[in-house]
Amino acid sequence: MINPRIARGFRGPGGGAWGVITPPPTFRGSSKQVCGLWPYSGASSRPALGVPVGQDIMTGSTVCCDPLTWFKHGLASSPSMLVLGLQGLGKSSFTVRQILGLADQGVIPLVLGDMKPDYADVIRALGGQIIRLGEGQCLNVLDPGAMGMAADRIGGERGEVLHEQALQRAVMLVTTLIQIMRRARLDDWEESLVARAVRILRDRHRGGTPPSLPDLAAIFASPPQELIRAALVADAEEFVTTTRGVARSLQALMEGSLGLTFSGQTTERIRLDAPGVCIDVSPIRRHSEDVKAAILMSTWSEGYASIEAANALAEAGLEPQRHFLSVMDEMWEAMRIEGAGLVDKLDGVTRLNRSDGVGNIFITHSLKDMESMSSAADARKARGFAERSSIIVTAGLAMDDLRALSEVKRMSENEMRTVASWSTPAGWKQKMIRTSTGMLRPAPPPGAGKVLIKLGERAGIQTQVKLTQAEFDLHDTNARWLQEAER
Repeated sequence: MINPRIARGFRGPGGGAWGVITPPPTFRGSSKQVCGLWPYSGASSRPALGVPVGQDIMTGSTVCCDPLTWFKHGLASSPSMLVLGLQGLGKSSFTVRQILGLADQGVIPLVLGDMKPDYADVIRALGGQIIRLGEGQCLNVLDPGAMGMAADRIGGERGEVLHEQALQRAVMLVTTLIQIMRRARLDDWEESLVARAVRILRDRHRGGTPPSLPDLAAIFASPPQELIRAALVADAEEFVTTTRGVARSLQALMEGSLGLTFSGQTTERIRLDAPGVCIDVSPIRRHSEDVKAAILMSTWSEGYASIEAANALAEAGLEPQRHFLSVMDEMWEAMRIEGAGLVDKLDGVTRLNRSDGVGNIFITHSLKDMESMSSAADARKARGFAERSSIIVTAGLAMDDLRALSEVKRMSENEMRTVASWSTPAGWKQKMIRTSTGMLRPAPPPGAGKVLIKLGERAGIQTQVKLTQAEFDLHDTNARWLQEAER
């Protein structure tokens, strides 16, 4: 029985009354594609700038977001993004969409330390460069690398400035590795002597094979007069006695678990003309915190040095200007070693951003990872990485983590309850899905692919990310859990 007061439609022959009007189907497209449908089209209330990342869970409209595009169009104050979430809920899937979408815009992705690896197949599919570390491959921390080659091409005063920057990066990386081995900071005079020794080696080896850590250890064992005078000691014997701590640290670095990685010449340098770069460090994922921190810090330094080199060549008119997307996953691994002071080092390594044509994506589980240092000062500095990230994207998290996040990017109670619900399955029923090849695999958790995108004080955008089949084939994090279906 249709209530005549709410019935719609024409009565009589060929007509009829409907009590409920079925919503018409909705289609999405750009204004260029659907312009002929005016006036039967309406604009989305969500940003249409950037990489299409998914659908608004509330309205179904398309959501576009990436740090570089939002920065270039004045939506974000810096091209930086922090991605948070529990394991298995889609942090890396969201990042894969960012990598592919920005690569289509000509942005070069740099995955600097792929621990699992999550991104190697994606970069390989883009025709990029895959560098593997941890299985006998070497990374010479004293090699000026891309910055040195760029300085030689540029020449003159600008080239010398770039050589000096390469030297300072090398010194910072050597002192960082020593601090990791010691789990303590170097004294100021020790750091000064390391810098002077690296400078002497650079002058000796300029134009030839770059110096390496064994050369640095040798110069502390047999110091030249310049180094003796810098140490304010009378002779070589007193120098060796005074600097025995530095020499022991260098020896431990070369002969310990890191020796194979840091004692030789660089096996493969980053190519500035590659459409993408992934440094695969998955062989070390089960090693100690010291090893992981040392290799991650080294790869991050190498990557950002390459960006500086590319920018210097562009400024000199020798290469076109390139834009980069730096992806730093598991960044908390390199910050939480007690006493090593690595937060300052990481901040120094990565302090490139909007003025250098670089977008950053930092990925970690929660703010607790960044605040897990015993030093309150280090914890505050680590928290600064989140505070400086203009865009925060969070998948499912526990309520305590969300309240901590709300102190950095304010979240409403409703937003926190919604995001917390994404981390909890609805029931205990076993859920398996069949793949296109007939195999069975665990079904994604109910919150998989759901993210909340926060920008400043704006209300967050609840977004459902759905990978295409091509993306899924390149980024299947549960491939080892495939099983034969029962017949």
